[in-house]
Amino acid sequence: MKVKRVSELISPSEIKTWEKGSVITIKAGTGAGKSYFIKNILYAFAKANKKRILFLIHRSNCVNQFQREIEKANKTDVIYIRTYQWLEAMIINKKTLDLSEYDYIVCDEFHYFVSDASFNKTTDISLNKILRYTEATRIFMSATGGVMKSYINSIKNIETIDYELEIKYDFIDKLTFFNKDATMYDFAKEAMDRKEKAIFFIQSAEKAYNLYCEFKDNAIFNCSKSNNNYYKYVNQDKIEDILNNEKFEEDMLITTCAMDAGVNIIDSSLVHIICDVEDIGTIIQCMGRKRRQNDDDKICLYIKNITNKQLGGKESQLKSKIEKADFLRNHTVKEYIEKYPRSLDYTQIIYDDIVESDMECTKKINELMYFKIRCDLFDIQCMLVKSSKRPPKFGYCRYVSKMFGFENYRLIDEEKKADELDRYLNNIIGKKLFKVEKKELINKINVRVNGKQQKGRSNLNDGLRMLKLPYIIISPDRKSFRDENGKVVKEQSHWIVYKESKE
Repeated sequence: MKVKRVSELISPSEIKTWEKGSVITIKAGTGAGKSYFIKNILYAFAKANKKRILFLIHRSNCVNQFQREIEKANKTDVIYIRTYQWLEAMIINKKTLDLSEYDYIVCDEFHYFVSDASFNKTTDISLNKILRYTEATRIFMSATGGVMKSYINSIKNIETIDYELEIKYDFIDKLTFFNKDATMYDFAKEAMDRKEKAIFFIQSAEKAYNLYCEFKDNAIFNCSKSNNNYYKYVNQDKIEDILNNEKFEEDMLITTCAMDAGVNIIDSSLVHIICDVEDIGTIIQCMGRKRRQNDDDKICLYIKNITNKQLGGKESQLKSKIEKADFLRNHTVKEYIEKYPRSLDYTQIIYDDIVESDMECTKKINELMYFKIRCDLFDIQCMLVKSSKRPPKFGYCRYVSKMFGFENYRLIDEEKKADELDRYLNNIIGKKLFKVEKKELINKINVRVNGKQQKGRSNLNDGLRMLKLPYIIISPDRKSFRDENGKVVKEQSHWIVYKESKE
């Protein structure tokens, strides 16, 4: 298994060509040596030229791990490690912040600026500070930094020097989607039965903890310190052992996105990675936590599906979030206040600020949060294929599976539904289905268009074809017969289910 590394892409002679103030982007997958490049190649170059590096990281777990490595290697003379949140707090609290002592500012996993913007209203503060400081070379690294690079290039109008290594997803052996939270319990049981380890990345700390409670004897739980209600259940010593040893002894690690970056797990017995996470970039980071040892060291990836109905709901919510920002972009602050009198922007996309030139108060738009929502809306529209008269039934699954290079995918809950329906249909083959039985069949197949249940036989047969079930519903001609009084009458209208030949 030969993977090209960043240190092969960027040599010391290449570093020498960078000018002060340059903005460098490095796109490479997990395990391609982005951090190694900074801590070894750039370190050696900086030390030889009497320069210093500020290394910014977005997760405290990563800070602790990297700090230990830097201290152990005696490299603290050149590399100074801090979090983005530290930088934001320094600026907000008007603390003395001198960046002039640094010649390189490295932004590790710089997708942080947009991925965390959905809940952190200050990510733009650290980004703007870094971009405005042109006395240092700024280096932005990530496997999932495409949105941020577009923002820097198109919104900030900053040219970048770009380095990229192709990212392949051939380490995914099987790709499965699921709809129900309860299915994660089944995945856990199955992994334990097979004696294969699993990591669950769950966006909600509450949901992660509840799953952990079902498997306390076989699992370890983790979340960030900011989750006050659940961090008390984290065994900090065990988490520290995971960071140090790059593996866990339990059958399962159940964590929030607190471990979505910077944490390495080197263990061939780790086979299953389950993601109940909405942001696709974060999913990519999560599955990159396992570091492969050879070509056969692959993972089975399970992703929580987002249905078309849920996508439509998210689209409406996102449009609502930027409604006020859209208005402010095209109107004055006075017009905005007249339009929305005594109204707070609970999304915090619009904020109050002071114009330094005349010290007057004004309202501004958090352009980073706004840009992120616009990108999310575009992705949703691609998933729903708005231009199509008949969008794919599972647009999210189709979109993600193609991104990972899969032509086909499994939606496990639909497979279970199809199996149950197959057994039901097999039991009613050839039987006459009248009004009550028709209603039961309609509910069992449950074909819906725009949320409305379809009751026509043609639509039901379309549904069976989509589920790849070899059955067809016909409506035979009504036969005539004589009743007990000798009167000729026709039998009631009915359906009959037949099984189609495989030939």
